[in-house]
Amino acid sequence: MKVLKKYIRTTLLSVLLISTLSACNKEDQDVEKAMHIIVSGYNAGDSPLMISIDTTRYNRTNDIVKPTSLIGLNAVYTYTTQKERLLTITDTVTQKVLYSKALPVSGSKANFNFVYLDGHELEIQTPTADPATNKLSFYIQYTADDSPFDIFLYRMDNDTGTEHRQYLARNVKSRTWINLNYVPDEYFSDYNAVRAGSICFTKTGTTDQWAFNQDENMSKLDASGLILPKAGEKGLVLPYFVVHDATSKLTYTRLFFYPDRS
Repeated sequence: MKVLKKYIRTTLLSVLLISTLSACNKEDQDVEKAMHIIVSGYNAGDSPLMISIDTTRYNRTNDIVKPTSLIGLNAVYTYTTQKERLLTITDTVTQKVLYSKALPVSGSKANFNFVYLDGHELEIQTPTADPATNKLSFYIQYTADDSPFDIFLYRMDNDTGTEHRQYLARNVKSRTWINLNYVPDEYFSDYNAVRAGSICFTKTGTTDQWAFNQDENMSKLDASGLILPKAGEKGLVLPYFVVHDATSKLTYTRLFFYPDRS
């Protein structure tokens, strides 16, 4: 009888323990979680594109990516149950899925990049991080000609009128990835200095002959939004896609998760 009572007690304890663990697991599964998601890129196709995550469609007017437009979705996605969720980008005319990738199974942030050129996805070539420097990459989508050009940071000291330039790359061409090492010099060492400057594209070997259509507005970027590394920062990998907008002004999208550095 004592053995039977001990067996019953042990069984009841096991059942209670299993029930408690099951309840804890269910509680964990039911907790709402959130993931900060950024989708960056460019749509050079003829059709508007729609971004979806699982069953959530970002199909409001401002979220539909029009042709010849930058992609810039910045959203917080909430969920409870653990399962695979796909981020997809769909052609709204043909209903063809052009891009599909699973969200990370853990963590609170995710970055997706999709550049659609000439009817296919552009391969994003991201350099390997180097703890001794920063790696910048530029893809300049300019098709009018193949003339080589230089890229440099530029700003003028308002007090002295002195011009400061830091070259990023020389003798490069458009429609290919340009990878370079970057550590800011003393004149571009903090965000305020960079915000006061521009990134200029000039014909190789010159500082005043503009690279794109010989036009300043088509050949210069405001540097403030690029979030370039400041003094003391190393090991960063920052790719950018650069293109002209509908007004022929040079613009860009950041192909990295940027809020961490804002």
